[in-house]
Amino acid sequence: MTTGGRRPDDAIGTNPTVGTRGGSRIDDSTEIVAGMMIGEYRVEGELGAGGMGRVYSAIHPVIAKRAAIKVLHPELSVNREAVERFIQEARAVNQIGHPNIVDIFAFGTLPDGRSYFVMEWLRGESLRDRLKAQRPSLADALMMLETITVALEAAHEKGIVHRDLKPDNVFLVEVKGDRPQVKLLDFGIAKLTNNDSTLSQRTQTGNMMGTPAYMSPEQARGYAVDHRTDVYALGALAFEVMTGSLVFPADNAADMIAKHLHAEPQRARTLNPDIPPPLDELLSRLLAKEAAERPSLAEARECMRVTRQQVAMQMMTGQPPAYDGAVTSSDVGLASHIQRMHPGIVTPVPPYMRTPVPGSAMLASPIGTMTTLPPAQPRSRVGVIVIGVVAAVALGIGVFFVVGRGTSTPTAAPLTPVVTPPVVVTPPTERPIDKPPEKPIDKPPEKPIEKPIETPTVATPTATVKKPVPRLPRPVQKPKPKPLDDDAPM
Repeated sequence: MTTGGRRPDDAIGTNPTVGTRGGSRIDDSTEIVAGMMIGEYRVEGELGAGGMGRVYSAIHPVIAKRAAIKVLHPELSVNREAVERFIQEARAVNQIGHPNIVDIFAFGTLPDGRSYFVMEWLRGESLRDRLKAQRPSLADALMMLETITVALEAAHEKGIVHRDLKPDNVFLVEVKGDRPQVKLLDFGIAKLTNNDSTLSQRTQTGNMMGTPAYMSPEQARGYAVDHRTDVYALGALAFEVMTGSLVFPADNAADMIAKHLHAEPQRARTLNPDIPPPLDELLSRLLAKEAAERPSLAEARECMRVTRQQVAMQMMTGQPPAYDGAVTSSDVGLASHIQRMHPGIVTPVPPYMRTPVPGSAMLASPIGTMTTLPPAQPRSRVGVIVIGVVAAVALGIGVFFVVGRGTSTPTAAPLTPVVTPPVVVTPPTERPIDKPPEKPIDKPPEKPIEKPIETPTVATPTATVKKPVPRLPRPVQKPKPKPLDDDAPM
């Protein structure tokens, strides 16, 4: 993309006028104020300044896209190496193209010769500002460090070494309703190991570039550096985030550099006992004096991930995990698994670990306390007694129908057998006795029944079998006494 009438490639070639006006020093630089146009963007105000230049907030007047514009300092605009490094920062970011690295999408030169580039607008705060306010929890710190590690891995895959990793160059972008998004900034002194330019060769040896508090021993000596320099800086950054202290506090830069070269760092657990032993061991290895003894970023990221999950397990169960000095995948305790296995355990969980469990009820509880679901109440004995009484009554009714009703005539109809429940009981019926009809005694005549009444079978899921209805023997009745004649003497 061409902006400001000059191509970015001009700064790397043999053109001596890039960043200068006719090769002379820029003394009459135009002051950048609100309302001034830089390229396609209108300046709104200054955001801050760094070693390479000043940063301004701006907006596109047509599409209202917000952006940040970094303008090279006037005194550096006549320094060919500084200009090349400024352009290299923009190129490095675009070569990586990672969502956790700030995007730079335009480059140009001001009328006075100063170079600038346009990058994405970020709303939030730097990690430095966050650490000044409060130290993050161990779980949140590990999440941020994992993301930084991923961004560094993406840069190293493109042959780019950051060389200036520190809290000031980590930005926490506000995300509504979610944790901040981590963005890695300022590749201004980044080294392109796969670039054969004069700048890359010049910065390999003999130049100490970086920030003393996070500088690797080989970087402090001005030796050739590679991706392992960023590994050391990651260890120094992680140490500060988790303990709130620099690895080597000192009164001046010289003493600090001397400690990075010769002193052994103290264990992080001495400053923060909440740091698990495996993580403490990882920090010690990241800060190894010899570059070959440092772990890879992939190994460091995996250790952080597993440790973060162990911390989440401890928060869920209240029981510290048993560390054996090494972190393996078998140590991983996912919060979702714990919620499935222990649905009654409820405790505050970091936002990134909150996973709803179907069928489980979460109860609010104060931080640091464990809340369990109330035990099931024992079943009332009254209910059991009532059920028993009902069953006994039902049984008695059934017996009553089978045996007969009290002292009535002892005739009963046969029962129809049914293979499957429920059993249907047919009320008893009377059969006529083979004798001459008699005059009934004060009751209506009954209609004789020729044969037993067949009871229909009850429909059930399984087939029922009808068996022949057995005939019961006729009951033998004693003759009734002959009624007295009305004319008989008394």
